[in-house]
Amino acid sequence: MESGERPVETAERPVRRVLRPQSQGSFRAVLANLPFLRLWLAQAVSQTANSMVDFSLLLRVGEVVQYHQVAQANTAVSFVILAFSLPSVVFGPIAGAVADRISRRKVMVIVNLVRAALVVLFLLVQPSWPVQIALPAYYLVAFLFGAAGQFFMPAQGASIPALVPRDQLTAANALFNLTFTATQLLGFAILGPLLSQALGVDTLFMVTMVAFVLSAGLTQWLPKMPLPHRVSGAESTSAVRRIWNDVQEGLLYIKQDPILVKVIAYLTFATTIFMLVAALAPNFVATVVGLPPTDIGYIVAPAGLGVIAGVMLVPKMSRRFPRGPLVDWAVVIGGLSLLLLALSRAILTRIVSPDPLPEMLEVVVSGALAAILGVCNALVLVPSQTILQERSHEHIRARVYATFFTITSVVSFVPIFFAAAAADVFGVVRVLSAVAILLMLVGATSLIRERRARQQRLDRVRTRHRQGPEVMQRSPRD
Repeated sequence: MESGERPVETAERPVRRVLRPQSQGSFRAVLANLPFLRLWLAQAVSQTANSMVDFSLLLRVGEVVQYHQVAQANTAVSFVILAFSLPSVVFGPIAGAVADRISRRKVMVIVNLVRAALVVLFLLVQPSWPVQIALPAYYLVAFLFGAAGQFFMPAQGASIPALVPRDQLTAANALFNLTFTATQLLGFAILGPLLSQALGVDTLFMVTMVAFVLSAGLTQWLPKMPLPHRVSGAESTSAVRRIWNDVQEGLLYIKQDPILVKVIAYLTFATTIFMLVAALAPNFVATVVGLPPTDIGYIVAPAGLGVIAGVMLVPKMSRRFPRGPLVDWAVVIGGLSLLLLALSRAILTRIVSPDPLPEMLEVVVSGALAAILGVCNALVLVPSQTILQERSHEHIRARVYATFFTITSVVSFVPIFFAAAAADVFGVVRVLSAVAILLMLVGATSLIRERRARQQRLDRVRTRHRQGPEVMQRSPRD
């Protein structure tokens, strides 16, 4: 009997080799998941179209400013960015509650179709209209466009954990951030400029309309994602009351988790800095780099490539370093690179003095520093978003995302507006330098606090160890 049983044991051993943790967390394994692949393609198409709309609208506002000789160009551009982000303040909490109570697939389909319809309104407004009508009209349509997007992002973000297993979340989020940055680069710095010059801005708007319709079709093919059990049944309260209760529950959930509060704070801070730099980029290119404002691609493209490189590095670095200190160091280094970017012309002028500063040298140095800033941006966003998803329960995840978008818009509203106005008064170099110093202070403060907390934990353990094992048993909660 013993000799007959051994072959059975050896025959069962190869079954255990099926588990391959390294491949399960790879981009290839995530893309092999067909439902996730459809969501990823829908994101790629819609985000590319969204970036082309952003570029087209900046061109339109620039045409209005140039046609009517409008002063304070930075302020005019900043209002476009605020018009896109302000809807999050109004609709963000509602969008999260809706995504937790209505089919997320249906929400994404409807939003894409609405955005396609809103593109038509951009085509109707003309730069030759009186400036008192043209600019407010563009801002209004941009507000409506941003409002529609608020309902898309929570539904999409909350759908990722429903389509991929937990061990693939980091790879899935990294891929989404990689695609987000790549499509921004593709739509804003490549397709937008090329198609606008080759076909015209009106045709570019039409292309984005078709892209949104295509994205709606891709999201329609997603599998059904059942609502959380607690909201699947009938409820006696009114719809407005239920949404208000959901908003309060989401805020309370975040407030009770210090780690979630810190993650949302970092995500908000990083997103605000990104939007602020985007608002000041045209003026920076013109006054510091010495190129026309339309050549912002020399800064945007390296920054986008840096984000792509950073996203590729995140999975490996997350396995080697704790995510908290990794994010803190990324904030510090990102602030330093932004400071050097703002002061690049002054530093290079002093180095090559008395010879005139070559324009190509300034472009190369600025692009390299922008790429480093992009890498740091990825090292902040990807780990923070992964932590946000891991610490958010399925029934409340969309509201957590919506709260994050709302806080981002509220926090970024004042800095972006006043930074653009301050750049017109004090200069873009001083404003970017102040922002960079703030970044370094925030990251360094978090690193110091984390180090002190870790040292205090070690000191408590060492003290108990010196006092004997009975102390360890007497106070296990410490």
